[in-house]
Amino acid sequence: MDKYNYEKTANYCYKGTDVLINKLNIPNVEDLFNAERFLVSLRIAAFNDNPLKGNFDFEYLKSIHKYLFQDIYIWAGDIRNCNISKQDLFCLSDYIENYAKEIFYKLKEEKYFIEYDNETTLEKLVELFADINALHPFREGNGRSQRVFIEMLAKINGVYLDLTSVSKKDMIIASHDSINGNYEKLRNMFKSNSHFLNDKERKKYIELYCSIDIKKIVED
Repeated sequence: MDKYNYEKTANYCYKGTDVLINKLNIPNVEDLFNAERFLVSLRIAAFNDNPLKGNFDFEYLKSIHKYLFQDIYIWAGDIRNCNISKQDLFCLSDYIENYAKEIFYKLKEEKYFIEYDNETTLEKLVELFADINALHPFREGNGRSQRVFIEMLAKINGVYLDLTSVSKKDMIIASHDSINGNYEKLRNMFKSNSHFLNDKERKKYIELYCSIDIKKIVED
């Protein structure tokens, strides 16, 4: 259930294997999985201590992915050039840029959810998470990158969201449901792993995460 299916013509894997070509030249799936998990966990910890400021657009999501996976894959931060599925077929690679434009244009038009009340903001975050999951722009590492992005966006809106304790299985099931238009599991997951921040805490995260341009919007 947690394994990607992908086009066999894609050039991401060592010949004759399902092992992603990696900077560490690790030749088997299990060792690569363990190394990736360890190195990305270090990058996430470093990112939390010193986050990248950004515009909460597609470029920002790509920057987060590049930061987290830079030690492992030469294509970190690049959109995939093959089609992938995990129960569901994700956005076809030829349409990733166009679909991403729609997703992040809508986010910008809604002023990054800053004008909504807490409950509406949480619902909007669920919908955005589902959209980015359906986009699935990277060959690997989509879940961790989108989680970091959404958690940061939540915090500048006064919602402390932490999905790190959610099991991989539960996340896959909830994401699968959301692709098919059912947000209930994802909604419950967000509600049970979040709480609302006071204004002082929210402003702290605005200072940490937002570029100057976004800061002007969310503080107006």
